[in-house]
Amino acid sequence: MTRHEEIIRGVYRDLFETGDTDLADRLVTTDFVDHAAPPSPAPPGPDNLKATVAFLHSALGDIRYEVHEVLSAGNRAAYRATLSATQHGPLFGHPPTGGRFSMQQIHMVRFDGDRIAEHWACRDDLGALRQLGHLS
Repeated sequence: MTRHEEIIRGVYRDLFETGDTDLADRLVTTDFVDHAAPPSPAPPGPDNLKATVAFLHSALGDIRYEVHEVLSAGNRAAYRATLSATQHGPLFGHPPTGGRFSMQQIHMVRFDGDRIAEHWACRDDLGALRQLGHLS
């Protein structure tokens, strides 16, 4: 397993699943940009990532990520993952359902040393909202 793959797997296991936002300071650069994050008043950097994690944990419980594979070259990595969670709070303006969903995702990151400097994602948000009964 490459160092970048270890970092990526750790981000989901230790930060996104647990909600321990203190880890963001060690995982991303001070000017980190998440091109796929929900709108946030937080500036680029660790506080932006902390806001994203807090948003997810306010809406979702039992968050689990499975990182299926990681492809890495130079300072970039791409990976495919599945998010599974239960909606226990408002999500994109929709009331909580208590329902569980599973969502496929593809991510790409740019590293600066051992920290993530940029993140992009393609997620099936609409599929998740359908599974939760918000869309027909």
